[in-house]
Amino acid sequence: MPKPEPGPLVVLLYSPRFVPPDALAYVSAQVPEGFRWLALEQSAPPARRAEVFAEADYMFGYLGDPSPAELAAARRLKLFQLLSAGYDWLDLDAFRRHGIPLANNDGSNAVSTAEHAVLLMLALLRQLPRHHAATAAGEWLAMQHAMQLRELRGKVVGLVGFGQIARQVARRVHGFDALVRYAKPRPATPEEEQPSGARHRSLDELLAESDIVSLHAPLGPQTRGLIDARALARMRPGSWLVNTARGALVDEAALHDALAGGHLAGAGLDVFAHEPIDPDSPLLRLPNVVLTPHVAGSTRDTWDHRMVAAWANVRRVAAGQAPLSRIA
Repeated sequence: MPKPEPGPLVVLLYSPRFVPPDALAYVSAQVPEGFRWLALEQSAPPARRAEVFAEADYMFGYLGDPSPAELAAARRLKLFQLLSAGYDWLDLDAFRRHGIPLANNDGSNAVSTAEHAVLLMLALLRQLPRHHAATAAGEWLAMQHAMQLRELRGKVVGLVGFGQIARQVARRVHGFDALVRYAKPRPATPEEEQPSGARHRSLDELLAESDIVSLHAPLGPQTRGLIDARALARMRPGSWLVNTARGALVDEAALHDALAGGHLAGAGLDVFAHEPIDPDSPLLRLPNVVLTPHVAGSTRDTWDHRMVAAWANVRRVAAGQAPLSRIA
């Protein structure tokens, strides 16, 4: 009797920094029947990587970075499916050159990232780190700093970018009775604006008008260093900056100066120009900064959504259809 043909090989190209063992075990358990599965670390030897690229039918990537030579060798590869939303580290031209479709995660982490952005806003407005640290140390601050604490209600929240994540943030802060403004090259549709009452502004108008500026723009040549000393100076005195997008959107030295000098009331940062953040970074020594380690888009629920979207795209391509959320 002839041996059955082996199923398509699906490879996860990953960094253990972003896919810890429990997440790897969870992802590996989601493989549908009929597919073969292999997890390949980004740091695997070049010869092993080349071998796997030559055999793979589909690839999932979580900050995996294939080289142009590996893509050239991947003659069976029908889809490179990112489990992340961002893709600024990838060579898109190489994917196009070798005819390998590249898709991102279709907003699978949008809700998680949006919730985290609002978390940072509230932590800043209520000075959560100060009150937690004091209470845990046995110091009862009670209402000593009450006149420095603020509500989200009535604040103008300015969103730089208005993609899936920013629109989820808009809906949530609207529920707190905040006013929503957004900046992007072209205004969104009325249908996209309507759930949050968002209104379009130029970037300069948004910076001057907002109590809280939250960054949701993709990183590229036009946006790298977008929030520089000039942009920070245009922000309202006593306002707050939140960044859950990409650290390189912000000039961190200029941000430090704006925070230390009192122009900004605070900043909530989940992303940094260099990650992990340098332990000598002066941002770590400021009392008006809330920091998290690039975890806004990563929850157990997000992993569920990532894998559902990824396998759905594999099935589409296997059925001869174009993948959703294609970016190259």
